[in-house]
Amino acid sequence: MDTDIISEMSDNLRDSSMKSVLSLISRLSASSTPVLFNGEKGTGRAFLAELLCKTSNSPEKTFIRLRAAKTSVDLFISTLNTKPDMIFFDEIGEADNALQTALLYYLTNSNRTDGKTRICCSSSQNLEQLVQLNSFNRELYFAISTLPVTVPPLRERKEDIETLSYFFLRKYGKKYNKFFTEFSKETLDTLKNAFWQNNITELELCIERAVSVGTPPVLEKNDLRLNISQVSDIFIDSGKSLKAAIDCFKKQYIEQVLIEVRWNQTEAAKVLDIQRTYLSRLIKELDIK
Repeated sequence: MDTDIISEMSDNLRDSSMKSVLSLISRLSASSTPVLFNGEKGTGRAFLAELLCKTSNSPEKTFIRLRAAKTSVDLFISTLNTKPDMIFFDEIGEADNALQTALLYYLTNSNRTDGKTRICCSSSQNLEQLVQLNSFNRELYFAISTLPVTVPPLRERKEDIETLSYFFLRKYGKKYNKFFTEFSKETLDTLKNAFWQNNITELELCIERAVSVGTPPVLEKNDLRLNISQVSDIFIDSGKSLKAAIDCFKKQYIEQVLIEVRWNQTEAAKVLDIQRTYLSRLIKELDIK
């Protein structure tokens, strides 16, 4: 996450629950104990981990983010050898047994007082349940969850949506050389009342798309082309044919997956377990934009 949004979010967020989280992060920055960031995907857990690293006493403040599901023991060890200040494991519940064992060994056998790397993790899953199902190492769970931080979803932080929206408006205005001054009131109301299933990630992509098609100086509601990510919406109109209802579901689900992979169609095809060419055809047929 870029340093501009770190400054923006740490200085200007207004939601009381997030202020409490930021206050906790400030208090934890002097510690070397692992921190577990719990919460839905896209809520800013990696941002908070990076903020924790950047506000530490270390002069280097080197932060490395690894996706647990894609991290081998060799990659973990080679990353440790670069001596970063912090390694952040995204979705630690997806780590394989070998990585869990290696991570536990490091946490229980390293001496943090000699400047070794701090380990922080995130999880959108209930790790306690995974432990009970024997899907996650019990000792590792206790080792990484000494200091838990729960990050609320964006839909529960409506006061922050306007702040984040204006940050992304400025960011993508520069990228596309379109200098918007504001959102219309209707646009802001729509943004604040959306469900945001994919949280900040979805909000950012929504505004990037809107900026790319919109006309300055005011971003209008029609520019959003908002996917509110609520599957229940497809059942409201009982007059739909079965095919129309299925197509509606397909469209919403594919849009959701595309948002999660930042519109990388190759990655989306892997998630959906379909051919890349078939996904391209569906995007065209279902008018996904």
